[in-house]
Amino acid sequence: MSVTEAGSPSEHHRSLLAALRSSHECAEKARVREQSRQAKYYNRKVKKRRDFEPGDRVWMYRPPRGPKATKFVHQRIGPFRIVEPAGFENFLVEREDQNEDVERFIAHVSFLISYHYPVDLLQRVAADIEVQLEHEAQLNNSDDEPATGTTNAPATVAVQAAAGGRGAKRSRQAVARETTWRDTGEQVVELRRRRRRNQAGHYVLEFELRPARCSGRGAGDDERLWVSLSEYEQLFTSGRVVEDSKGEEGV
Repeated sequence: MSVTEAGSPSEHHRSLLAALRSSHECAEKARVREQSRQAKYYNRKVKKRRDFEPGDRVWMYRPPRGPKATKFVHQRIGPFRIVEPAGFENFLVEREDQNEDVERFIAHVSFLISYHYPVDLLQRVAADIEVQLEHEAQLNNSDDEPATGTTNAPATVAVQAAAGGRGAKRSRQAVARETTWRDTGEQVVELRRRRRRNQAGHYVLEFELRPARCSGRGAGDDERLWVSLSEYEQLFTSGRVVEDSKGEEGV
């Protein structure tokens, strides 16, 4: 059979190209339909990310790996410039922070974040940091606040109970105990220590003290008092904290 009997080659070639073009269009329509169906049904609970375009600057998530990797290394590298799309939700990115060897990567959209932050989001982050710093400063001031008294005389320390009273009225016994503890010449003995959670949720160290003149087990609970760390340091600095001569050990 000759070529003339089979027909012109150009016509056969044109029909083949038309069939290939039709198959490509059908496959493209099926791909678009399948991706839209996936976005509608399978990605309902997935937060829609920002749409990137060629020319955008981004950071790429690439955590360090290997035996020398530490948590102090940045988890993202960049900045990168998006060159062109590279398939479904993939982009060809080019690194900008290198002068000699330009690195290119194909990254999925889930590994990319925008290089620029919105101005309102930055203001919100700055306000949150400022509030957190003020809260920490208040906690530090409440823990390290010096006791009220004469600043020129370091031996004068106004010791207050670590746990406040329930009511505004104080009993005569509590007033007498506070008067005894305010005596600048009174020496005290440390009985035991404890860690207690304060209202802010932090653990603070407290010390149980009693006057040194109340020796032995005969000392009642009225003579004992829990003080904070700052108050104990002031008492220790002024030389009022001494060892128990009876060798009593706290429980």
